[in-house]
Amino acid sequence: MMIDVKKKIIEYAMLALIFASVIQSIFAGFRISQYHLILVASSALILLGGCILMDWTKWAFVGYGIICVFFLLFGKTELINGFRIISNKMADAINQSMDLGFYYYVSVNLENSRRDSVLAILFFFILVGIFIGLLRYKPLILFFITGIFECAVLIIAPYSISSAFFVFLGAWMAYFGFRKKKIYFGSALAVLFCLAAIPLHFYDQVKMPDDTWIKREILVQVRRVTQGNEYNAVGGIGNGQIGGVGEISPSGTNLFQVYAQEKGDLYLKAYTSGDYKEGVWTESKEEPLIYGGETAINLSFLFPDLKIDEFISSKKKWFLNDQDLSIHYQKKQDKYLLVPYFAEVDGMWGTVFGDANVLRNNQNSDDQIHYYPMKNPLKLLRLNEKVSEKLVSDQEKTPLEENYFRAMEEYTSYIEEKYLEIPEEIKKYLKKEGPKFKKNASLWEIQEEVTKYIRKEYSYTYHPGLAPEGEDPVLYFMRERKKGFCTQYASTAVFLFREAKIPARYVEGYKIRSSQWNQGMAQVTDYDAHAWAEVYVKNVGWVPVDVSGQTSGVSGYEKIQEEEKEQNLYLNRKRILTNVKKIFFISLIVLVAVVFVIVIKMLRKRQQWKEFDNRQKILHYKEVIKKYDKTWEESPESKETADRIAFEIIRKAEYSQDELEDREVNLVKRRLDVLKRKNGNVTKILNKPK
Repeated sequence: MMIDVKKKIIEYAMLALIFASVIQSIFAGFRISQYHLILVASSALILLGGCILMDWTKWAFVGYGIICVFFLLFGKTELINGFRIISNKMADAINQSMDLGFYYYVSVNLENSRRDSVLAILFFFILVGIFIGLLRYKPLILFFITGIFECAVLIIAPYSISSAFFVFLGAWMAYFGFRKKKIYFGSALAVLFCLAAIPLHFYDQVKMPDDTWIKREILVQVRRVTQGNEYNAVGGIGNGQIGGVGEISPSGTNLFQVYAQEKGDLYLKAYTSGDYKEGVWTESKEEPLIYGGETAINLSFLFPDLKIDEFISSKKKWFLNDQDLSIHYQKKQDKYLLVPYFAEVDGMWGTVFGDANVLRNNQNSDDQIHYYPMKNPLKLLRLNEKVSEKLVSDQEKTPLEENYFRAMEEYTSYIEEKYLEIPEEIKKYLKKEGPKFKKNASLWEIQEEVTKYIRKEYSYTYHPGLAPEGEDPVLYFMRERKKGFCTQYASTAVFLFREAKIPARYVEGYKIRSSQWNQGMAQVTDYDAHAWAEVYVKNVGWVPVDVSGQTSGVSGYEKIQEEEKEQNLYLNRKRILTNVKKIFFISLIVLVAVVFVIVIKMLRKRQQWKEFDNRQKILHYKEVIKKYDKTWEESPESKETADRIAFEIIRKAEYSQDELEDREVNLVKRRLDVLKRKNGNVTKILNKPK
């Protein structure tokens, strides 16, 4: 009966070790270091105690149930907070090592984070303890379930868990060895695996995080399941959704072909918005704005035809000759028509909303637009406040000029009222942390300052992740994360321009690079989807300003990915160096502690030896002699003279109260040295008493 009890306790101890190794895998794989050794030991004790209690009484299940109910009734808020904090820790480990942008819970109470985290972990231990306790007599099922879980952690965890995995395997081998009554075989394998886990533990500390395509793809799928399908955009127009997309993963899909006599960069607007609310640049549902008989969206097309003496003489600086542009769609068209800047919109097949977008009215595979190609969009910014009706001579003035400037005056009033709004929290942040613009700075100078500020403060990435729950995505990008892609850059630029009293809007569309043109045709893929800001140049129109400094297309995407890979490699090397330093200092501290203990022990023994009288020294030598000669006390008459003398001195020390001289001590010691030599021990180090 006693043997069965001991056997069960050993088996339960192995189960506890298995559970502890799984918990250690989670802590090590996600770099959760706080209290982790205490919690791992607690997991083993909770499971071991639970299994013993379940064997002892059936009421143990009831007790566990009462504890769980108590947790849920009186600590539900703390448990949720604790699990969210742990989730943040795991997400942070993945995001830092692989930059996958997993979601963070922002609504956590950090004031009691340690307490709530520990409570959540203990609650988890109890639930798992009940589960394993129920399956303790079905080891194969338990092995299958824990194996799947451990392999899942092995695959998903960004950091290496080979040490804990070896302990897991060793514990299971020992468990099955005990159950099959192959105790020595199971124990030997368990010891081997556990010994192998020791150097692997140090290897895990310095190994760079794994970033294989299998792990990345699995984590991406996990993120999609937990955070929604909208998280990942494959490229294309997002219609102002800033907060819903955490990663851009274009596939190179051909979207449409553009035919034009272009040679430079071409911006095609698809979605434009000036109203920002809760992470979304919202759609305008206004009726078309009409000024001077022209729709506001079409006014800029008239500008290049104005008969302004100063402008005519330098017109070639700003625009090429007007021309037609054709678009042939290869995939389903976007919701809104694609429109270049300074285009004639009135003739297009679409419904104009407000002064920004043209909603598509058909599903034709081809569109044709008449427009004026810009030579250099940024140079047009220099025309701000420089174009007015005064520049038109009375002899050259026509109804076009008169209507144009009257319409632009009315439209400018509308623009200055509508496109200068900034959300309150973003406004506060910009006033405190944003760039300081010079008084009376020109639009060109403001653009330079905005571009310089954004490129200095933020880094470009295609997978920054989502903002935490409840946080404004643009404000979170500006204040906390400081890395993102074109939509965050463009949104930030819009608010910076508005802070400088420059009307600005957010635009999504496609940027065709000059290198894409091949005999008048450019193939556009989802790699070319882009977002930018546009600013209003007074009496000229809206002009694109791309502050990202990044090249669109597959080459730009691959360049960013390569730069991020190098940056992550640098950070991982830095982290490895930090871990190596930690291991070195810990090892040094341990070594110093061991040496200190050894020295103290030697000094203590030496002090004890000094305090011994001759009798105690001889009796100590006797015990050492017995280790080298098992027959020492047998037939003393047959021994050599030296042995007999030493034997008699030892007997005298044992049974006589006579004083013992130093000479007698030396005789016994000399005999001990002879025995040591015979046994291959030639050292003269004095054996001190323990």
